[in-house]
Amino acid sequence: MVDRKRQIVASRVFQTDSGDLTLQILGGGGDSASFGYQFLDENRAATASLDVHGADSLQALLFCITAAGDYLQRYVPTASFADLGVSALLTTDLEAVGEWRAHVSMPAVLPASSP
Repeated sequence: MVDRKRQIVASRVFQTDSGDLTLQILGGGGDSASFGYQFLDENRAATASLDVHGADSLQALLFCITAAGDYLQRYVPTASFADLGVSALLTTDLEAVGEWRAHVSMPAVLPASSP
C-alpha cells in the first residue's frame, strides 16, 4: 500500500528490465528518529517498503538510503539511475569488520570550462 500520509523528502526514478521504479524517501513520524522508503512501480503500486530508525535523524536517513540501495542490489539488480546502476545509491560494504560501513560510487561531473 502506498503511504500517502507521510511527506516525501526525496525521490529517484530507476530504469529496470520491467519498467520504471520510483524510490520515495519518506519523513519519519512520531517522536523517534526515523525515515522510510517505498518503491513504486509504473502503476504507482508499492512493491517494497521499510521504516528505519537511528540514533538521530541524520543516521536514520543514511540507514534508510542504504537499506533502499541494498534492496535494489539484491532484488532488482537491473535497476539503474542515469546508466550508473545501483552503485549510484549507498549500499552496505559487506567487507567491513567490526563496524557498519556504506559506500557509493558515481562519476564526478565537472563544470564546463569557460572560453
